[in-house]
Amino acid sequence: MTEPSSTKTDLAAPDNMTEERHIRLQELITRAAAKDAIKDFNVAAELYSEATELQAELNGELSLDNADLLFSYGKALYNVAVSKSDVLGSKVAGEPQAPSRNVPASGIKPSAKLSDDDNIIKSAIAVEGARSEVSAEPKSSLTKTPSKPFFHFSGDENFEDSESEPEEDNEGPDGGDEEEDDFANAFEVLDLARVLYHKKLAFEEEHCEKGKSANLPPNLKHITERLADTYDLQAEISLEAERFSDAVADLRTALGLRRSLFPMEDPSVAECHYKLSLALEFASVNKENGESARGESDGHDKVDEDMREEAATQMEKAIESCRVRMAQEQQKLNAPGGLDEDKATALRRKIANVREIIEDMEQRLSDLRRPLVSIEQQNDGNDAILKGILGQIVGQSPADQKARLDAVTKDANDLSALVKRKPGQVLSATESSHKRPTSREAEDASSAKKPRTERNH
Repeated sequence: MTEPSSTKTDLAAPDNMTEERHIRLQELITRAAAKDAIKDFNVAAELYSEATELQAELNGELSLDNADLLFSYGKALYNVAVSKSDVLGSKVAGEPQAPSRNVPASGIKPSAKLSDDDNIIKSAIAVEGARSEVSAEPKSSLTKTPSKPFFHFSGDENFEDSESEPEEDNEGPDGGDEEEDDFANAFEVLDLARVLYHKKLAFEEEHCEKGKSANLPPNLKHITERLADTYDLQAEISLEAERFSDAVADLRTALGLRRSLFPMEDPSVAECHYKLSLALEFASVNKENGESARGESDGHDKVDEDMREEAATQMEKAIESCRVRMAQEQQKLNAPGGLDEDKATALRRKIANVREIIEDMEQRLSDLRRPLVSIEQQNDGNDAILKGILGQIVGQSPADQKARLDAVTKDANDLSALVKRKPGQVLSATESSHKRPTSREAEDASSAKKPRTERNH
């Protein structure tokens, strides 16, 4: 009789261990989500990493149920890489640390309280507005060009700076390489999540009838939305690595999925149109003859006009999406007796934010519509001026360099030489010379003439 009881005990032990591990998994996921909510991405990524390992042991590495957790882990890794990129970029450029990329920046000043929908598009505009300064040369690997200071003087590398040497030594194992690894790791984790989402989506579609997004089962809609978010994040990583063609392909897929789920005025659709426009703009510029064997390019750009035109079209669609949304919000505001004072104030703030977004997009659309030749000529002129200034200050002391740059800046802001007087101003000046002299002037004139009169007599 003792043998059956011992057998039951042996069978119950693994079940208890499995249940404890499931409880442990849920605790890790809950803690990671809490850290992610307060933007503590480093701790969130560590907790998600531990959770994914435990879930793989419980379900198997390629289980379809692992997709959501892998997506959360990949997103946390991406946020970690972005935060490091912002901090390192600010240090290298010698500028104060910018706010996180999840917070709107670069000239767009949101109100103290913004809805998530406003932050979606504003964050995209802020990020891509800053990214528009990078080179438009695609790269094949997941590498990000390190930030550089605005001015670099030849010969600086020969100066010995005891304070800067330790920083350079520290950047070896923990600097740019770690940043690139974070982006690469995030891309790989998201890629695995994408594969699992595709398999999961195909499995769900086999067991339900295909229809419009409104008729989709909640589970199928969730999978489609997560798949679109995965493509969007992978496109962000490709933009960071300046692989613009890959970003265009991923954003096209993400846009198609989101348009199947949401109406055109949805903020996520407008954001996707905007990002696709930027990716197309960057991808439209390619080196004419590529790079030489030593990695040097000839500096001549070949522009794909069709791709640039499509970039303008996507920007127009993003503007249209925001305008439709703003009109809908305005209708809610104008509805008689529909909102109380607090909700009406929040809605007015939201409308003002959308209007500001539209103005920024219209400016970018205007830049896309400009002839590229004039832009290149302007850039060439600016480069020539900059090279001339730098050539004059090379070899001077830091104090002389600063004085020279201040003088150039002052001259650049002085527009008095370019001001042309109107004919009326010249005429008034001439008339003033023929006016009757004042009493003081008359006395001076008479006293000057008096000696001559006396001499004549």
